[in-house]
Amino acid sequence: MLLFLFLLATTALFLQAIDIFPLAFNAYTPWIALVVLRHPLRKSPLSPLIAAASAGFLSDLLSDLPLGLYPISYALCAGATLRFRHHFLYEEPLHLALFSSLVSFLSSLLQLFFLFLFDRRVALSGQWIFIDWIGMSLIDGIYALIWFSGPLLLLSKTWRNWSLFWLKKKHSRA
Repeated sequence: MLLFLFLLATTALFLQAIDIFPLAFNAYTPWIALVVLRHPLRKSPLSPLIAAASAGFLSDLLSDLPLGLYPISYALCAGATLRFRHHFLYEEPLHLALFSSLVSFLSSLLQLFFLFLFDRRVALSGQWIFIDWIGMSLIDGIYALIWFSGPLLLLSKTWRNWSLFWLKKKHSRA
């Protein structure tokens, strides 16, 4: 299921790169949120960090920002949000949208920090803070609600009905 959702995020990234979507958003933040939310509590936190860094690497390929900005910020964002995952459910669309907004807010904050660290030409203004931190986080939450929750809900319901069908068929033969 995560592979399917990764392909959905990659499709959104490519559609954004060819200017079909008029809005700018972080294509992989809902996927990173899902990876973090679906990660078991008792396991090592290394796999969500690697997954987030790989999504950041793909974002880096299509951006004009300094190389390594997205992988570092996405991995650190996944590591920071691992602690809050028990407050959200990945099956609930609103929880996914809220957690994606949190991931987007943190990744924008980290990207700003790393842009100042690596590229000093970036100017900070009040308009940028309002648009990028608040507006982009809300847009990413809406994007997660529309682009991810619908297919995720459809896929889980189809999987559940399919398994119930085969379970009933198996018991009817016996």
